[in-house]
Amino acid sequence: MLKLIIIFASLFFVGYLIVNDYWTITVTGFGYEVTVSTVLLLVVGVLLAYLVHVIKKPFRVLGRFRGRRTLSQQNKRETYFFDIIKTVLEDSPAQRHLLFKQAGQFVDKKTYRYDLIEALLKPNKAVFEKLTQQSETRLAGLHGLYEEQSRKGNMKEMGHILDKALVHHADVPWVIQAKFNLLLQESDWENAAHYLEILKKNNLISKEEYQKGYAGLLYKNNKIKAAYEADKSNPTFAIAYARENPAKAADILYTSWQLTPCWETYCHYMDVYKDETPTKQMKALKRLTAKNPTSRLSLLIAVDTSIRLELWRDAKETMEVYMQTYPLTKQAADLMATIVRKGWHHEEEAREWEQKTVETDDKHGWTCSHCHQETYGWDMLCPHCNRFGTVIYNR
Repeated sequence: MLKLIIIFASLFFVGYLIVNDYWTITVTGFGYEVTVSTVLLLVVGVLLAYLVHVIKKPFRVLGRFRGRRTLSQQNKRETYFFDIIKTVLEDSPAQRHLLFKQAGQFVDKKTYRYDLIEALLKPNKAVFEKLTQQSETRLAGLHGLYEEQSRKGNMKEMGHILDKALVHHADVPWVIQAKFNLLLQESDWENAAHYLEILKKNNLISKEEYQKGYAGLLYKNNKIKAAYEADKSNPTFAIAYARENPAKAADILYTSWQLTPCWETYCHYMDVYKDETPTKQMKALKRLTAKNPTSRLSLLIAVDTSIRLELWRDAKETMEVYMQTYPLTKQAADLMATIVRKGWHHEEEAREWEQKTVETDDKHGWTCSHCHQETYGWDMLCPHCNRFGTVIYNR
């Protein structure tokens, strides 16, 4: 458009000069007189206009580049704030440090972003409640309020908050998982089973975790046989089912041992043969450990069986094999103290072994794979960190 205006203006000017015979212009001043061709002035003017037009092109290209860069920055900011929403109250020093560094770049008091940053830098109930008043930040605010009540152990209030979250955010993974964990804490096994299916449907749980969770809920609902058949590797289910079915107890415990060797499984297995002769008891033990007779646990239960049958020499020889192969544990030191005291009647040496049971750090038994704390037995949730499916038997 600008080009057309310049062309038409130039033609009009040239026509005017031709009609009026104004081919030259004389300029006087400061004692000088200069005569300039009007055509030359016109040509110079047109050239200058074209030059300005050419010079503007690089600026336009630069403007487009800056526009794209600004859009890229906006996308990065949106991604950044989306991550904030997802992790609004995870108490991570590294996150808080990063947020504090970026706060000056992203703070905008006219939008919800300022509230999100304020919630992370100064997490408190008032800020979280403020977040719940805007649709963009509602989930972050509810998450913050939930975590706050979770630290207080207020399950009733946690339930109210999750019910609000489910109204607008029923498909959000955090909401589903939190609801499932809360139902487990409340021992609401029926509704927990319903949410376990939702977790599976939304691919929020692996097949193995689902199978173990399904078996665990069956066990909690006193469906012992079904729980054992769903997960034969869990020693707790096997022991409970063996008690219900004494006629098949040995086979049930044997099958479970092959999948998960466990000290408690061995104890109940040998109790089945407690009224049998020493020969039959040793035969039963060899059947149990035939698959891996030199494993840590196999050697320890061989020692324990020898102690039960008062076969002191066999017990000591097996313990010596264990000492040459595996590091000392509390359980091993305790067995050695029993051998020395009852088999050889060396009280002072027995006390030395008992002292080693105090000094030795042993992590064998039921532990949480998340917080690594020891537990007294299996449960759906870790009693220390409330994580689902993390209580396992550490061999």
